[in-house]
Amino acid sequence: MEHDFEANFFTLHSLLDMGSRLEIDAACAKVSYEADQIIYRQGEESNAMFIVVAGVVEALTHSPDGKQTRSLAYMKKGDFFGDLGVLTAQPRFATVRACEPTQLLQIEKLMFIRLLDKVPKFGAYFARNLARRLHKTSSEAQLDTYLLDLGGNLQHFNLLIIFQAITSICRSGELRLNNASNDLIGSFFFHEGRVQFARFMHLEGVEAVWQGFIDSTTEGAFSFRVVEKPTLPFNETHKIEFDSTDLLIQGVSKRDEYLAIDETWRNMKGRLHRKTEMLQWTNEVFAPFAPLATRIWDLISKRPQPLDSLWRRLNYSSLAFLQVAGELVRSGQAECILDAPAEPQPESPTEPNPAEPTT
Repeated sequence: MEHDFEANFFTLHSLLDMGSRLEIDAACAKVSYEADQIIYRQGEESNAMFIVVAGVVEALTHSPDGKQTRSLAYMKKGDFFGDLGVLTAQPRFATVRACEPTQLLQIEKLMFIRLLDKVPKFGAYFARNLARRLHKTSSEAQLDTYLLDLGGNLQHFNLLIIFQAITSICRSGELRLNNASNDLIGSFFFHEGRVQFARFMHLEGVEAVWQGFIDSTTEGAFSFRVVEKPTLPFNETHKIEFDSTDLLIQGVSKRDEYLAIDETWRNMKGRLHRKTEMLQWTNEVFAPFAPLATRIWDLISKRPQPLDSLWRRLNYSSLAFLQVAGELVRSGQAECILDAPAEPQPESPTEPNPAEPTT
């Protein structure tokens, strides 16, 4: 039987076989909310998705300063929400509140992901609806961009999400990143939705893009302005030739690789020095990084170098740098001397008060 993927959830439920319905029912927990009660807030962890059983809920977004609120949608019986954040592992994009006494079915993150695998028609239903909603959102974003430039707080939007939005609207323009002190730390020029030039921190070219994708600690703001050519000079040797889709896919992969690195390494608090006279770079996995390995080897030839200052002399993302430095250590050709934690200073003895006699 052909399913109506735009029908409400309970229509789908009634068309499934008994075994599939039981699987879904076992994953659902019934929850109730009073009028005006918040179900979840923008920016919170996406730990569950919801289906409306009775009542009405509203999705709203708030401006970074909290002074403006925009209503996105109202959802009634059979509608669902919260699935996008669960599937992408991103924080809640909007706040959702109950407009009246409301009953919901709640499916926890792990149970929802398991259902997508165990009940194929359930997974197809959500995939089709997700594609339809994303297409609608992209179309609306494209229309909005003709009227307004984009901007926002980096605490709410990481660079991957911002790149996806600019790519989807296929516009030419310049994306700028400013830190909390309003200093310019990044500039990216897009031609018809594809990034051509990039500068982030001390990096240029595609390595600047990778660094922006993996650096999730940046505080500040971003702005995208429609222009036909870069306002800042860029080096043509660092022009980016990546297809947009490939760039985003690799960006997600590199972010995951970076997060898998031990936090001690990511903090770059140690010093790297040689243990052998000659460099032997034989790791096939990191073969493309042979020039980077050679450059690091040359820089640590005379004395140990702090990891952080060593990285800032190279035009490679911190991921590439740490992977190569880690391979040098693993192969026994170099050693990383971790910085010792600062010892507490003893308190200074109390100076005698000149007005008081001493014994």
